[in-house]
Amino acid sequence: MAEKKIVYNSMIPEKNIQWETGDHNRIYLLKEKSKNKIMKKLIEIFKKNQYFKIHFDDIGSFVWNNINGKNSIKDLGILLSEWGRGVNITQPEERVEKFILMLLKNKFIKVE
Repeated sequence: MAEKKIVYNSMIPEKNIQWETGDHNRIYLLKEKSKNKIMKKLIEIFKKNQYFKIHFDDIGSFVWNNINGKNSIKDLGILLSEWGRGVNITQPEERVEKFILMLLKNKFIKVE
């Protein structure tokens, strides 16, 4: 089991979705409401936003901002641990792993 964790931690995530940065460096992922051309046109006709905005908290925004195609999942855990010392984040490495798994599941990132 430990062997899989080493391989998992060495994976390098890359962003796979559009995003915006809001107030206080908060991240908002932009997920298309529909990929269907007809639905897109209807959304446009009714002057609605083409995207759902997925809002991240400070921790999620910090991790997202450090996903740069160079940092491994383990590196992200270390960075969060160092950043979180001032705000007392519990189990930063485990939080990063769960967050990365959620991002992968929703195809917001890909890994090498």
